[in-house]
Amino acid sequence: MTEHVNPQAGSRLSRDDHGDAKPARRMRQAERTQATRAALIASAERIFARDGFEAARIEDIATDAGRTRGAFYANFEDKAAIFIALKRIIFQRLRSEVSVLLANVEGKESRERLGALYIVEQLHDPKSLLLQLEFKLFAIRHPELRAELAKGHLDAMMPDEMEELAEELRVDENAPIEQRRRGLAIEALLEGFAVSALFSPEVMDPDVLAQTIPPLASILLSDWLRHSRS
Repeated sequence: MTEHVNPQAGSRLSRDDHGDAKPARRMRQAERTQATRAALIASAERIFARDGFEAARIEDIATDAGRTRGAFYANFEDKAAIFIALKRIIFQRLRSEVSVLLANVEGKESRERLGALYIVEQLHDPKSLLLQLEFKLFAIRHPELRAELAKGHLDAMMPDEMEELAEELRVDENAPIEQRRRGLAIEALLEGFAVSALFSPEVMDPDVLAQTIPPLASILLSDWLRHSRS
């Protein structure tokens, strides 16, 4: 017996298969783009730490990531853009660390004390703080870029991640400007001590840092957390 095939059914099957393939291709492309972006950011962190912001080259970042210059520019406008993206990642790490640190900790004084100790811990990796300072100096040396770069830096401190951090710290979420001010004040504290500790480690040794920073950090945190709901 001859089997009859409906040509229209075959056409529908082909179209359906083709239609289903498009979302799958888009998903794979999105995954590749995300992987490329993540690889570039990871390489940027290594290259910036090795060479500093000013001396770091886009070619080196792309090569370290196993990508091309074209792939870099497809994801980031310039070196400053990838630095700010990296800052967002760093603040995400900060949020996670602070969340773990303050889990189940009640009382304003206890939270301030742990926050101050966390700030001291950040000086164990002064290179990242110096890199941040170098980025700020770069912006200052280029007045035409300063406002834009400063805004990008502050925006990196206050995305949704920082809103969650504010919840962890029990900060008044209706005071974003004050949060930014206190965030920059704490950054200034860390950057200054990082520079001094590397400049004169014989004087600013770990014991001195452990004695000096917590009281100063507590003052900043006390003011920053003055809207604590605890």
